Order: sequence, then structure tokens, then C-alpha cells
Amino acid sequence: MFAEVILSKVSRGIDKIFHYSIPDEFEGKLRVGHQVLIPFGKRREIGYVVGFVEKAEVKRVKDILRITAEHPIFTEKQVKLARWMADYYNSFFLTALRLVMPPGTARRESRKSKAVSSKKKSKDQLSTDNSRLTTYQIRNPLSPTDDQKKALEAIKAAVDQNKPEKFLLYGITGSGKTEVYMQAIAHVLDKGKGAIVLVPEISLTPQLIQRFSGRFGDHIAVLHSHLTQKQRVEEWGRVASGEARIILGARSAVFAPARKLGLIVVDEEFETTYKQDKSPRYHAREVAFYLADQHQAAVILGSATPSIETYYHAENGRYKKLILSRRIDDRPLPPVEVVDMRKKGNYLLSQRLREELRQTLEKGEQAILFINRRGFFTFVMCRGCGYTIECPHCAISLSYHSAERKVRCNRCDYTAETPSSCPRCNSSTIGYYGIGTQRIEKEVADIFPSARILRYDRDAVSKGGSHEAFFAAFAEGKADVLIGTQMVTKGLDVGKVTLVGVVSADTALHLPDFRSAEHTFQLLTQVAGRAGRHHLPGKVIIQTHQPDSYVIKTAVNHDYEAFYREEIKHRRELNYPPFNQLVSLTITGPEIQKVIKISEDLEKLIRKRLGDGVLGPAPAVIPRLRGEWRYRILLKGEDLDKMRGVVVMTLERAVVPSDIKVSVDVDPVNML
Repeated sequence: MFAEVILSKVSRGIDKIFHYSIPDEFEGKLRVGHQVLIPFGKRREIGYVVGFVEKAEVKRVKDILRITAEHPIFTEKQVKLARWMADYYNSFFLTALRLVMPPGTARRESRKSKAVSSKKKSKDQLSTDNSRLTTYQIRNPLSPTDDQKKALEAIKAAVDQNKPEKFLLYGITGSGKTEVYMQAIAHVLDKGKGAIVLVPEISLTPQLIQRFSGRFGDHIAVLHSHLTQKQRVEEWGRVASGEARIILGARSAVFAPARKLGLIVVDEEFETTYKQDKSPRYHAREVAFYLADQHQAAVILGSATPSIETYYHAENGRYKKLILSRRIDDRPLPPVEVVDMRKKGNYLLSQRLREELRQTLEKGEQAILFINRRGFFTFVMCRGCGYTIECPHCAISLSYHSAERKVRCNRCDYTAETPSSCPRCNSSTIGYYGIGTQRIEKEVADIFPSARILRYDRDAVSKGGSHEAFFAAFAEGKADVLIGTQMVTKGLDVGKVTLVGVVSADTALHLPDFRSAEHTFQLLTQVAGRAGRHHLPGKVIIQTHQPDSYVIKTAVNHDYEAFYREEIKHRRELNYPPFNQLVSLTITGPEIQKVIKISEDLEKLIRKRLGDGVLGPAPAVIPRLRGEWRYRILLKGEDLDKMRGVVVMTLERAVVPSDIKVSVDVDPVNML
């Protein structure tokens, strides 16, 4: 018997398994997940046992020198998960494996020359002890509505039968999805199993922690990147020991060592923050599906505005669709009014929004003004008719490149002169658009000097305190107007908010991304759902230069199905997901000519092996970032395995200079 060991240091040349013999003193003690000290060349290195084989690949096999951790720090199931991620997302195996290791593991590897063994069991190590908690006191469950009962019956049946069923919990904002989560989790706990609840933003966790703690007491572990190292180790240890059976957190919480996993909840599953932006570029939703198959657990994907792909799969039977059609207590959805900004002059707040804001402040109620921060990309639009300059080949808006004074498609590299008049109405009122939260704040302060304004974006949070402090201040009535970016669209539940104003609905609509319509609809619907959530009636004002767009019209009516029917047509026509899958290659480097040369060489090699479905290379939407030039190649096709295989083979055989990086993103979400 030989141990399969992976080194704790990673590079393309040594990201593989090495075989080591097991000394007699370690027979019966060495297990998958153990950290070990091994000879590697003339050095001693830290490694991890990931399996065992009967026969070694080489004749001269060296002995493991020492077991450097008393207990395994990951399981065989977690090794399989890491292997799947490395293969699927084209990453190093060790990089994927590190995601399932306890916090602080890399730091302890620096003590590689010493035996790191302790008599006392550390909280960050895996334990096989039985849980000390055998019963759970569930506090104050609410009486479910008829829709909630039907959803719970289906979920409980899957849990009872140990079926890895995938559910789409599709419910309008305020319909009680969180209550379904909690009652389903209570059932899971009664069955002696555990649950993972994922949220898209760290800023949402304080609100959910409060609700879950009120229901489940101390049986919750919280995991996200804003915890200190000590806090992360403690929470991880509570999960590993079985003390905490409910894991609540952002994307990376999906890797916590949950025991007897019975349910995974992915709240607001459409959010792009579930996609990791560095290797391995995993999507937490797909990891949840893999874990569910491993543990025979159920998965709930919850949203009022599901991703197009998710809703398509639910419509076609891959997922079971559970519907919450009404708000709790039958509270009505807030009426939505559209203000046409094409002829409203050069100011941000229309007279209609100003008047509603004045009335809201006079009544002592609160308002939210929303702007999509991603709208800093400049797009070209006619102020007369609202027409946006688009690519004739890709059906996405063209970006204006000021240095060249041209418009360009960042998917296929189509380039044209910037028109001096509108191609649709011949008007000369061509404009360039992009606004931000600070400009809105100034305008509101000028109009309403006595209003207490809270600007909530990443810049303000980094200077003014935590997410929790901002939300608490607004919820406690310490501000009258909250001006924010996408973060204010998610989960904010404040009873005195009666007005929501969308300052510009168009900023996200014109990004050069085939998902821009979807993202815009989701943002508008989510932010509209912040108004009138309690006893006070709400109102929503949407300012737009394109009131006739199907995105705006369907958002006004809170009609996701109508939006989906229109959007799925465009996806089918252009062969975008869910009808095809994508693989993106981003080539970056300090010298633009070298980046272009490598990009073109890779494209030729890929096209030779793959044939059709290769777009680019073209400059990335942000062509230069942090001093490096960026080019992109996009693969589009039905056979993802084939595309991934071609990419792996190409990168193995291509000669890429050391100063050029090639990043591979399977199922990309960020197309910018």
C-alpha cells in the first residue's frame, strides 16, 4: 500500500500526485486528509494524503517522514469535490483542495520542519465524535401559507427519501421564502442532518443571522470573509465537531465540513457574486449541486427573479418549480411609475421623483434612491428617441473608446466611427452616459438641505464603517434617504421605506454583455421590492430613457414570466446560455503586441481543434487593467467537455512567455 500525496506548493510542473511508502509505525494510523512531512528531491516539504494505491508509479519510492497533524483536515468526499472542481474549472488540484481545508492551514505549513502534533484536539481539525446536541428547540415557527405548505411538503419528501432533488423556490419579493428555508431546515435537523444556507452578499448575513438565531438559537455557524482568522477557525471547528448543524454565509461557506448534509439553500441564486473571480473560478450553485449528489441532499434555489438558465431548467423539468405567488398577508406589490427622461434636461432627479421624495420626507417616512454602480462604462445613446448604438453581429451595445473616438464591440471586435447623428431618427442629440452615487447625493442635498442622507456604496462603507453599521443606522431611522448601489437591492427590510427611486434604469441595460437585460430586470425588480414591505403602502419611480423597452415594461408590472418569454427568444437566436455553454480565455500582459500575438496563436490552435464557435480574440471591455493589457477569446458550443478538453490540450502544448497570463473561466458570469 502506498500513499498518494500532493505537495503544499503548487506550480504547473508539480501539480500532480506523488507516491510515498508508509513506514510500519504509521500503518493503521495514516488516513486521507492527513498532513505529512515528505522528502522531495533534496528538500523536505509538507504534503497532504489524498488517497492510497496498491502499486506505485515509480520503482524507488521514498518513505513518509512524519505525520504533522494529529487528525485529518479533510475527508475523501472533499478530495473528490476538489478533483471535480480542478477538472471542471481548469485549476490546480491543490488550489481547489485548499478551499476545503480549515482556515489558517497554509500559515501552519511554514512549520514544515517541525512535528506539529498536539495532545489536545484542535477545533479546526475534523472530528468523528458524535454530536453533543441531539435535540433542537425550534423557536416561534410561523403558520405557513398554502403556497408555503405545498413547497415544504415537496422539500420534506425529498429530505425524507434522501433524494438529491433540485428545487426552484420562485416567489415574489416579500412572499416568505426565508420562512420556507427555516421550516425546511427545522425538518432537516429533526432528521439528524445539517444544512448550508448561502447568501450572495456579506452585508445580508447580519439580517439573516438575527432571524435564524431567533429560530434556532446557537446551532448556527457563520462563515464569511469579514470574520477575523480566530473567528473563522472557531466557526469552522463548531461545524467540524457537529456542534453547529446550520452553516450560514457567503459563497465560500459551501466548503464548510458539514456533517450528514441534508439541505443546501442558495438564496437569490441569480446573483453574480456566487461566481468566484479567481482560480478555481467556481460557481457556488454548481458546487452545491455536486455536494447534494455526494450527500444525497436537497437543494433549494430561491429567488423572485431567477437566472434565465435556472428558470429554463425548471420549465423543462430538470429542477422542480415551487411557487409562492403572494406576499405575506396579501400585501400588494408597490405600484411602479415610469418617468421618461428623454426630454427632462440635464439633471438626475425628475420633477416627479422630487415631488414624491418631498412628500415622503414630510410624512417622516424613508426613501431609497438606487443607481447601478457598474454603469461607469460609457455608452452612446440618442437623447431624442433613446436609441443605443449596438453591434450588428452580437446584439449588445457598443462601447465608446475615447482615445480612438470610435465605438467597438468587445465580443467580436466590430469597430465603427462614432455617429454624429442618430441612425434611427437622424437627431444630432447624441449623448454619452454614466453617473454615480456622489452626484446623486449632491443633488438631493441641494434640493432638500434638511434631509439626512446616507450614501451606501463600497467607497462609503470602507470609510464609514461596516455594512452592519450602515443598515442599522438606516433601519433605526437615523437617515431619511439611502442612496446606494446594488447592495441596497438585496434583502433590506425596513418598515418605513415607502419610496424607491431608480435614478437611471439604463446604466446596466447598455453594458456589452448578453446578460445586461437580465441583470437590469433583476435589479429593478429587487429594488422595487424594498418598498411597502410592512404596514405602510409603497411606491416606486423608475427613471429611464427607454420606457418602451420590454425590460422596463415587464419590470413595471412585476412580471418575470413575461420578461423570461421575451429574453429566452434572444438567447435562442444568438445561441447563448442556456442553449449553449461558454468558456472564456483572458490573455493579459504588460506588452500589448505580445498579448495580441499570443492571443492570435491560441485562437488558431483552438479553432484548428474545435472548428466553429470561437469568437475573438478581441480587446476586453477594460482593455488595460492594473498596468496590464487584456484580450479575450470566447468559446461557445453545446459540448462543454470537448471545449474544456481543447483548452487544456492547447495550453499544455502552447509556448506562453512567463510574463503572459492565460486565465480560463468555464461558464463565465462576468463578461466584462
